[in-house]
Amino acid sequence: MSEKPKMYQNRINKEFHNNRVVYNSYDKDNKTNDIYNEVVDSNEIRKKINNILNANNFIYSKMVHIVIGGETITRKIVGLYNNNLITIDNEYIPIDNIKDIYI
Repeated sequence: MSEKPKMYQNRINKEFHNNRVVYNSYDKDNKTNDIYNEVVDSNEIRKKINNILNANNFIYSKMVHIVIGGETITRKIVGLYNNNLITIDNEYIPIDNIKDIYI
């Protein structure tokens, strides 16, 4: 009983990515401002998707136009799962790739 088991200690040589996006309002030429604007656009896309899915006329699926890059595709969306928009054909569209969405 003199030797006790040692506690588990995780290695410290990991890379941490806790603060990837930082916004500085005083620095107008900083590239983090562009990253901040992309985050705001992502939040606006999420609001648009939530407005479509929570509308009174949305029963099971809704035909929407999705702009990805410079291309517009038309799909019937069914729901939202994690960071993906699910279509009726069981296609997953990542929300981060969506530039705009409208009915």
